[in-house]
Amino acid sequence: MKYLSNNKNKMKFLILDVYPKDDWRLVKDTAGGYGTGNDFGNTIFSKALNKFVSKMISMPPMYALYIYSILKAKNFNVEYERDFKNKDLIDSADYIIMPSSIIAHETEIKILNDLTSRSKKVFVVGIFSSVLKEKYKMKNSFVVSGEPESFFLKISYEKTNLDKFFSEENDKNFVNSLVENLDDLPFPDWNYYSKKYPLKNNFLGFNSKTAIPMLASRGCPYSCFNYCTYPLQQGRKVRLRSVENIISEMKHCIETIGSNKFVFRDPVFSINRKFTVELCNEIIKHNLKIEFLIETHLKNLDDELIDLLKQAGLKLVYVGIESSSTKVLNGIKRFSVDNDQQHIIIKKLVSKGIIVKSMYMFGNPGDDESTIKNTIDYSMSLPNQLVQYSVFTPYPGTPIYKHYENKIVEKNFEKFNQYNLIYKHEKLNNSDLIRLKNLGYRKFYFNLKNSLTVFKSFLSLVR
Repeated sequence: MKYLSNNKNKMKFLILDVYPKDDWRLVKDTAGGYGTGNDFGNTIFSKALNKFVSKMISMPPMYALYIYSILKAKNFNVEYERDFKNKDLIDSADYIIMPSSIIAHETEIKILNDLTSRSKKVFVVGIFSSVLKEKYKMKNSFVVSGEPESFFLKISYEKTNLDKFFSEENDKNFVNSLVENLDDLPFPDWNYYSKKYPLKNNFLGFNSKTAIPMLASRGCPYSCFNYCTYPLQQGRKVRLRSVENIISEMKHCIETIGSNKFVFRDPVFSINRKFTVELCNEIIKHNLKIEFLIETHLKNLDDELIDLLKQAGLKLVYVGIESSSTKVLNGIKRFSVDNDQQHIIIKKLVSKGIIVKSMYMFGNPGDDESTIKNTIDYSMSLPNQLVQYSVFTPYPGTPIYKHYENKIVEKNFEKFNQYNLIYKHEKLNNSDLIRLKNLGYRKFYFNLKNSLTVFKSFLSLVR
């Protein structure tokens, strides 16, 4: 999409993306924009894993860089900053844009209070601020509902119009929407961002090249919307970019950043088989020689598609398995292929040299110690090389939350990071979950068959 430039336009925007100081990786882009914080446990090994992963993976919320690029294309002065103590940038900004999340909620509210009390006008963006609007709505703040990119694409930037958003009347009447045509979004300026902050996923290719986040689709229609936040952020209707637009962005990133490493942030990458086949064929046709990561559902992968994805450059795939117990999965309305089929598909991926990271949830409503230990053993029996053990979290805004609202025992939203038990479980407590996470990570990563993957991971930090 092209924008008219106006060199006289000197309005200044600051995207202020704040985080608490924790000893583990915090990423606002994951969990449908609520964010996750990888706290692997409290043993020496688990704490070391916290530090290790925080150095291996890093990225901002994608929508923040889309907003940055929209504003730059309109010829405004705009900066992205994580340091809320950068007084010069804050004082010089006409408007501040603050990405919201559950994992940094209390920190965000504290900084927002400080900014608005000093009469700084703040646009609060991200799905969590829409869900908890009453927490983020203050004098001099405006909560942008819906996809924030749509808002910044469509609004008039006359100062009088922007200031109207901070009036009570406009706040009540304004309705934002999703981005109808994803090709209308400008390419995120990862070249700008990567010069200020790390942008990486060292597990992809086991090297320290810049790992560029990429979007091919938004929206997810699956039944796990019962507890999953992605449909809250992106809706349940799948929207696709054009293949031509994606190829153009890949070429742009390779030329401007010098990296051929891409991390697809689609909720379910291969949900549309025809589209996926077309994209892979175009990557191969253009001889892009890329390597990329996807997250998908095992039911969307077959032998033919796996072969094509491999030819196109697939190196790493995340798959959600959650539990080895059908009863536990049924309790949270999670559909999955049966365990035998999981083994067959993962084995096929690994046979093609594709790294598989399988993801599990402990502390589901139907879980007890035995089902979790069975899930740990099951994760070790699969040919996957990486695992993630997180904790079932009933999120505000999801359908399942209303069944747990009166059982929530954790008052600090920053603890809702998928690694703490935040509700009263019938058979388990948070100490049990920490102990079982410790057990799982110790058993899996000290297993001899995974030693090569562990070695490559450590080696990537010094390359």
